[in-house]
Amino acid sequence: MNRFTTRTGPALVAAASMAALAACGGGDSGGGGGSQSAADTLTFAYDADAAPTGYDPLLYSQGQFTFFSALYDSLFVTAADGSIEPSLAESFENNAENTQTTLTLREGVTFADGSELTAELVKANLDRRTDETLEAYGALAPGGASEITDVQAPDPRTVVITWAQPQASPDQNLVDTAGIIVGPDGVADPDSLETAPDGSGAYTLNEGETTRASSYTLDKNDEAWNADAWSFDSIVFSVITDPQALANAVVSGQADVATILDPQTIELVESRQSIVSSGGTIVGFPVTDKTGATNPAFANEQARLAISYAIDREAIVEDLHPGARATTQLFPEGSTGFDEALDEEFGYDPAKAEQALTEAGLPDGFEFNVTVLGQPDEDQVAIQSQLAEVGITMNFVTATSTDQVFGAVRTDPVIFGPFSVGANPAGFVAGVVYGGFMNMQGATEPEIEGSLGAALGATGDAQEQALTDLNRAITANGWYIPVYEDFTYTGYNAEKVAEPAYAGSNNYLVLSEIQPAS
Repeated sequence: MNRFTTRTGPALVAAASMAALAACGGGDSGGGGGSQSAADTLTFAYDADAAPTGYDPLLYSQGQFTFFSALYDSLFVTAADGSIEPSLAESFENNAENTQTTLTLREGVTFADGSELTAELVKANLDRRTDETLEAYGALAPGGASEITDVQAPDPRTVVITWAQPQASPDQNLVDTAGIIVGPDGVADPDSLETAPDGSGAYTLNEGETTRASSYTLDKNDEAWNADAWSFDSIVFSVITDPQALANAVVSGQADVATILDPQTIELVESRQSIVSSGGTIVGFPVTDKTGATNPAFANEQARLAISYAIDREAIVEDLHPGARATTQLFPEGSTGFDEALDEEFGYDPAKAEQALTEAGLPDGFEFNVTVLGQPDEDQVAIQSQLAEVGITMNFVTATSTDQVFGAVRTDPVIFGPFSVGANPAGFVAGVVYGGFMNMQGATEPEIEGSLGAALGATGDAQEQALTDLNRAITANGWYIPVYEDFTYTGYNAEKVAEPAYAGSNNYLVLSEIQPAS
């Protein structure tokens, strides 16, 4: 039997992946947020709504754990050094086959609805995994690479999880957003979470000082089990969608912390305030149709590889994204399984692209559609021109609604954008690339499936080799066509707060680690 007990501690993680926002503190009303001085309040600026569909944290991806980590606790959390630490689960133990995990829960945890943490509540949460609308449960749901087949609660502090296949590191499956536990009222009536959270986190929502899609004020609950791990009496998240306004907020000191996603504003922020950054965001084309359902050419891996060979990534980085890193592989440079040789083997080579087209039976090339909202960005226009040089035509279809953009995963053979792989690339593959929205046509590939299973079921050197094999399999089969690895930048007021820390190689911050400047 393999036993794993990681360091206990009250660390709570927070994430700011596709967003980060903050504004000024509130007024006099509400649960206390308005009565705090500026020194007692952390303002955090996001570039998008922190809770656009309400306060059910499981509707969101890992990257939005920053906001939700203050309101909810997770079974496990990612620390600043990238290690996974216990939170609501004090420890776990695997059976010899790594097919069953026994969690021991923390005592003395209370939820917003007044109830206590129990094994039955954890089971009730995990039993929601069949709900296809819950983004966080993608890998745990039926058919997922980390599928849970059964959850039992033999006593109030013990949860026994049975997996469909071996999971040597089950804590990686139950970390941050994926491991969040919602209180009994929220589980019994998920619709109630649309307007009010039900968590055990160190903060509660100050409804009187909150305006949805604009500003969210959270007040510290001094009775929370981990309240001492958090430094500020109040946290204000404000939505600032304009990149220039977001940069101005942190430059002026209106925001203490702001994740700056627009590279054009980095120099402005750095000239007046401090900056930290993290890689791990891969910009490129997930191939959503590997079966030819939407475009017959994409059923042939050589046609998919022809696109990869035709993209001059170095030119795109030099011309459009100085500071980024050209890449042909899904796994970030700092992650286990990254293989420098892949960038050479599958890099820019027009002759290889033409050869691959011939092998695919498409010597004259082929064309495909990409749906865009408004105008295509500079990256897409540059890539369109590069593909045309080898006979591949990329057409832009202008969407008439955001629903059409979201629906492109079913109507287009590829989509384009930035995707945060994070510190657990196998988990990203399991929950998003193979078992999630990037594989809506349900394609299978034995080489990918085998190495993914090996990566999830092994530890140490065996897992490292399996991750390397998985990375190669995704690249060689043309399941994901990356262009460059980008970086997330966080601007902060060093006179107010100490340097924030990212959650290892994830591109979101450990919110509980943000401390007042000394």
